[in-house]
Amino acid sequence: MSSGQEAGIIAIAHRVPVSVTPLHEWLPEVADRVVLVTSTESADGYRAVFDHVIAVDDYPDNDAVVDHLDELCRTRRVERIVCGTEDDTLRVARVRDRWNVPGMGADQALLFRDKLRMKDAVSDVVRTPGYMVPRTMESAVEFAARFGWPLVVKPRLGYGSRGVAVVRDASSLRDELAGRPADDVLVEEFVPGTVYHVDGFAHQGRVIWSVASRYLNTCLSWQDGESLGSAQLDSEDPLAQRLASFAQDVSEALSPTDTTPFHLEVFHRSGTDDLYFCETAARTGGGRILDVLEHATGMNCVREWYRAQCGLSQRAALPRWSSQRFGFLLVPPRKGTLLSLLEEQPDHVLDLSLNASPPQRFGGAAASTDTVMSLVTQGENNRRLQDNLHACADWASRAMEWETE
Repeated sequence: MSSGQEAGIIAIAHRVPVSVTPLHEWLPEVADRVVLVTSTESADGYRAVFDHVIAVDDYPDNDAVVDHLDELCRTRRVERIVCGTEDDTLRVARVRDRWNVPGMGADQALLFRDKLRMKDAVSDVVRTPGYMVPRTMESAVEFAARFGWPLVVKPRLGYGSRGVAVVRDASSLRDELAGRPADDVLVEEFVPGTVYHVDGFAHQGRVIWSVASRYLNTCLSWQDGESLGSAQLDSEDPLAQRLASFAQDVSEALSPTDTTPFHLEVFHRSGTDDLYFCETAARTGGGRILDVLEHATGMNCVREWYRAQCGLSQRAALPRWSSQRFGFLLVPPRKGTLLSLLEEQPDHVLDLSLNASPPQRFGGAAASTDTVMSLVTQGENNRRLQDNLHACADWASRAMEWETE
């Protein structure tokens, strides 16, 4: 910035409450220049720490978020536009493009949001399940004849496992496709086996560091009312090292980014030693992944990402590794009334979050990250960690009394 030139503003689109993401503490160097566009529910908390806060109703689906960002760019000198949730990634990238603001643009963002573009980009370097955009029902049935049942039907731009269905026959496939927009649907081969996730930071196509974890159950377990868990692998595990190499191959195949966290999901096919790409995202993982990463690395990955987006110094490349392994458990709500909830918890639980006040009625889960209870635990190695997670799952089933519908 030349001498005498007024500093520009930092526009932040961010709906998470200040109690979870204290942006004023993370970004003290630029706090007086922040203009925050946030949800109506989070606005009051941020007004106590920022001078310029714009509240938007129904934030994830409201075009007013983009309108406010465009107006800021039209009337002010905007140095950076910062965001951190999946519902903002693409729309904020398009605003950056329109106003030539530094940061991830729409072409980059689409590679991490549009599962068709994503799989097209990586399919030459890593195995991917068979996939297609079903232009006609006949083409989808032909795809099923080639890859077999079941098939997976999902939105191209979805997240949080919303809208993902496993179909087992032509009639179910027809019903699924009939209810979806033709330009936002993908059909995939079903890959049986274990699902892993790899989380870390990348910069310009190079993985700076990563941590591999195994899902206990699957990301679709919530559809059956089952808990979703995850356990970090031991660093010396050969599979962890293969997953780290897989993540590097994926990072190189996608558009180079500035310093950015990533969340990658990988299938390990049953009966083989083959790894298959599921999907990836240029953000931190959902659920309690952020918490287990902080325990493992000593850093809050969202804080470092936001500082990087603002052009500030950050320590995303400097984890302080713990000798322990960490995992989490997400317990979805059932369809019914939670009558009671025991307060005691297992000794090895590091953090327990309750999202219910009995008696309380729930309509079930709508996404993989919907929970009535979640927790973080640890173990000196992966085996002990998995034992602790299974013990936590048993305890959670006993701790809640439900009247189901």
